[in-house]
Amino acid sequence: MKKGYTIIELLAVVSILVILAGIISGILYSTLRGSAKTKITTEVVQNGNYAISVLTNLISSSNSVTGIGGVEIQDCTASPNGTSISLKNIDGDKYTISCSGNNISSGSASLINTHQVQIRTNSCQFYCSQKAVDPYSIPIVGIEFVVEDKSTGLFESKSSSFFKTSVSMRNYSP
Repeated sequence: MKKGYTIIELLAVVSILVILAGIISGILYSTLRGSAKTKITTEVVQNGNYAISVLTNLISSSNSVTGIGGVEIQDCTASPNGTSISLKNIDGDKYTISCSGNNISSGSASLINTHQVQIRTNSCQFYCSQKAVDPYSIPIVGIEFVVEDKSTGLFESKSSSFFKTSVSMRNYSP
């Protein structure tokens, strides 16, 4: 009697090893994809939260709204909206916050990391409201935009998040 393995036994062992390798590589691939999605989502949320916090601080410490969407206004009773807002701070200096292209910026400073994320086109908007019967009422400025990752990868690894808030002006003086 000869000792050894038959070709059938070798094929069975090799096929079992191939199946196990396929299962392990599938698990590894999905784990790596999941961590990449988590990283992208975290970047999007961090950039959006940072932009909202800076905008909230700028608007709440402003003295008045002087324009929205490039149109000069005296107050917010007409409820205008647009992709930019011009404000005057307590020192009388004017500055503009705008959404241009895929970015949101205050002056020349970008409020998001434009290497990793962008503002979705046509998603950024500023609006202002104030009681029409009382021009001394405090204006409420609203902000909304969508931040999305810049990667051109698979659809399932893309991430975006909607941000919206409203801010009352602490230092308002008509």
